Amino acid sequence: MMNLQTVGWMFDFLDTDALTYQFNQQKILSQFDAGDRTYFFQALQAAFDQAIQSAGIENRFYNIGSYSICLSFAGTAMLEQITPAIAHLETAPTTPPDLTICLWDNVSTETQLPGTMPAFIRLFHWYWHEHLDSRQNVKPLCDDRFVARLNLGVNVFSMLDRQQNLALYWIDDVADLPYWEKGSPLQAILNWWLATRQRQYVHAAAVGTASGGVLIAAKGGSGKSTSALACLNSSLSYASDDYCLIASESEPYVYSLYSSAKLKGLTDLERFPSLAALCSNRDKLKDEKAMFFLQQHYPEKVVSGFPLRAILVPRITGQPNTQLKKASAIHALKALAPSTLLQLSGTGQSALATMSHLVKQLPCYSLELGTDIEQIPEVISDLLETLSPAEAIASHHETARQGALSH
Repeated sequence: MMNLQTVGWMFDFLDTDALTYQFNQQKILSQFDAGDRTYFFQALQAAFDQAIQSAGIENRFYNIGSYSICLSFAGTAMLEQITPAIAHLETAPTTPPDLTICLWDNVSTETQLPGTMPAFIRLFHWYWHEHLDSRQNVKPLCDDRFVARLNLGVNVFSMLDRQQNLALYWIDDVADLPYWEKGSPLQAILNWWLATRQRQYVHAAAVGTASGGVLIAAKGGSGKSTSALACLNSSLSYASDDYCLIASESEPYVYSLYSSAKLKGLTDLERFPSLAALCSNRDKLKDEKAMFFLQQHYPEKVVSGFPLRAILVPRITGQPNTQLKKASAIHALKALAPSTLLQLSGTGQSALATMSHLVKQLPCYSLELGTDIEQIPEVISDLLETLSPAEAIASHHETARQGALSH
């Protein structure tokens, strides 16, 4: 065992840059074992404890995927940036929660990471090609109990202790959080933890009613967000335009994650004039997507989830009218799986299996998008009226049977 505590003496003689260099020269990370990972997590947790002593603690509770999750903030600066996107899921305190996530930054809490922690964080930055995998997970810190990620560029460090159901989320300065992290916060931690509880994080939109809705799956730029936002002025409710949770148990179900929504910029915004005044970052649209926190403006439209009745794959046609065409399960899987697997840390074979099972459970359609976006919710509503749970299953089985006969 290398034991992190045995290298602490270096900190008394070297500055952070020099210590980082020494750690790399001595191949410290290649010697990490279970004890070192535990010590690392405890040292980072001690930094959070120091931050709450300095700035105070603010706890908020959320029902995410039917689980109780406590976000424990050091001070209010991080709280103000993270919570708007999940405000629709806030709930009463639960003791104990299923998962606790500790969140803080150094600048607003006027604290610093203790001891050798700054050198290790810098080591992950400087030598990322050695220590981070393709999903930016920190390889020396990951095992069956722990998983850690340094999101380069965003510079957020996340670490989960599966044994304690406790996670840490840290950034040096909360002012550096980019807009997309505020719109879809805590992705890595939630994906790691929920994936072991039959809840799969997916890159998809979802709209519907209390009795059932549709999952809209497609890569960026295919009309997914347009389809979801077009439903705000209809009888349909909104669960997602970008990321959500699916559960494909006895009855397929979609859980909302974020009430935020994004459009590419001024061009897309022109198609939704009612949203223009609600844009949270209108002064930055040259560099950022337009972002909206819908819970603040459409609280009656944002819901926590609903049963799934069908999967739609949007396609922009340039024609005036929107219509549906039957599609195969493999067509839906190709729309849903690649962007999910590429974007989310910790996804793999189990995620692919969950998505494969889902597309086999439900009827799938190509949503041929016309230029008249007001037709989109009408087409979706008409479909849902024809698909009761039994009819959805029967429709899917008939499509699969016809597909088999054609081959």
